[in-house]
Amino acid sequence: AAEDATPEWIVTVHPGPRAFDHGAEPMLALRELVRMGGRTLSADLSDLPLLDGLDAERAYIGFTLALPGDADEEDIRAVFDFADPQCRLTVTRAAVAAPAPVVAEVEAEPAPPAPVMVEEMPVAPAPVAAPAPTPPALVAVAPPPPAPAPAAAPVSVTEAASSPRVAAAAAQTIRVDLDKLDRLVNLVGELVITQAMLAQRLSESDMGSIPELSDLDHLTRELQDSTMAIRAQPMKTVFSRVPRIIRELEVETGKRVRLEVEGEMTEVDKTVVERIGEPLTHLIRNAVDHGLETPADRKAAGKDGEGVVTLSAAHQSGRIVITVADDGRGIDRARVKAKAIERGIIAPDAQLSEEEIDNLIFAPGFSTAAVVSNISGRGVGMDVVRKNIQALGGRIGIQSVLGKGSSFSLSLPLTLAVLDGMIVTVGDQTFVIPLTHIVESLRPGIDEVHVVGGQSPLLDVRGTYVPVHRVGEQLGVTGAITKPENAVLIVVESDQGQAVLMVDSIQDQRQVVVKSLEANYRAIHGLAGATILGDGRVALILDVDALIGRWRRDGRGPSAFLEDLAA
Repeated sequence: AAEDATPEWIVTVHPGPRAFDHGAEPMLALRELVRMGGRTLSADLSDLPLLDGLDAERAYIGFTLALPGDADEEDIRAVFDFADPQCRLTVTRAAVAAPAPVVAEVEAEPAPPAPVMVEEMPVAPAPVAAPAPTPPALVAVAPPPPAPAPAAAPVSVTEAASSPRVAAAAAQTIRVDLDKLDRLVNLVGELVITQAMLAQRLSESDMGSIPELSDLDHLTRELQDSTMAIRAQPMKTVFSRVPRIIRELEVETGKRVRLEVEGEMTEVDKTVVERIGEPLTHLIRNAVDHGLETPADRKAAGKDGEGVVTLSAAHQSGRIVITVADDGRGIDRARVKAKAIERGIIAPDAQLSEEEIDNLIFAPGFSTAAVVSNISGRGVGMDVVRKNIQALGGRIGIQSVLGKGSSFSLSLPLTLAVLDGMIVTVGDQTFVIPLTHIVESLRPGIDEVHVVGGQSPLLDVRGTYVPVHRVGEQLGVTGAITKPENAVLIVVESDQGQAVLMVDSIQDQRQVVVKSLEANYRAIHGLAGATILGDGRVALILDVDALIGRWRRDGRGPSAFLEDLAA
């Protein structure tokens, strides 16, 4: 067994001398390696100067760590994806000395035969009485029979050792009532809030820099991440239903479809898994009915008669991205625009980008199907998809090439219980903007903000005009800053494209525990939930997609502004 053990990983890290200038923090990388099971072997102090030559802004110390052999090398190297360019990293397997395991095996073998000899001794009554007082009798009896005995002994020992291992493997999982798990998640959330309050109080007392506070913050986050991981389930539970849906659609449409699945073991919060099924079903039906052509049409276009639908899931930037792609006809944007004009969704002279045309398929009641069937034509499928994804705090993106196929990407949070957010103030209110929506924040100059025809202002972001959205005005907050040049402008990305949220100031960036408004009060448009800050105040979490969508539905979208500006 010792010979079969995978050698440990030996990781040597030497941060570049100007690591801190690049925003790198070597200690964070070391903590992540320790979390993966690593242990520090040594520290390289060869570059450390004397005290009088020490520069506090330079990195001098290198480290060597050992990680378990079953760790993935890509995961180890991924810890240093954002390290400074001069960081020297080596990841190698530990050398294993051949003689050591052999000696251990030889020394361990004599132990099992001893019990065998004791059991066989009573078979011969005469020798039992004599050798009992003196150990040498065992030595005398041992030489003749041991030849077969040692051969059998290792087998029995191996079998005996494997039985506990199997039993241990069977006992690795337990069934826990979901209510207990939810209570644990809530208690951990309360612990995070209490820890934030403690940090706030200590900071106000000039004690915010004590090392124990940093350790507490680190341990609290580890506990929170571990608790959330307990609720995680693989996407396989959802993906396993798709083959049946594909078979049913093949019968109904007469098309031939091959399903390719990737990343089915990607884990996500149980709530997301339970609520992603319906949107995913709509996307699969849409891909087969609208996306894929009939076998005859595919062959006429030079394609294989069997269409391909790809379903994949992967973790990206702290979120899960689920993609449904097909190699069908793609989106006919001219037809989509004509249908939208026919249904009165857009004006006949509207100038739309390809992205805006693609988003028209999410309009309520929109459908390009010529015939209403059990599969499509009712104009409710994609509208439902978008609403359900937004309810989960997610976004949906489209990529399509005419004649080549389409791809729908769902970007969802890994958990609905916590989120990383930016704490901002608007008037006398405090809000949280999810970091996943934020592109950048800035204080504009007067020449960077343009107001055309008395409409809402536009921000010039490196040659691109982005509409400015006054959060205080829409949410009815009094005392908010009204002039963009005096405020902080936060560029955000939403399903409707980029926009700018105007706030008074930025207070902090932190992970917050999400509390439901529906469960404690009622649903409010433009708000995704609430959280409790370290000082005990309640901060409302902005629903960026809903805010931008409502703002554009009110007729304050960017198209008219950009047309006026171009004129």
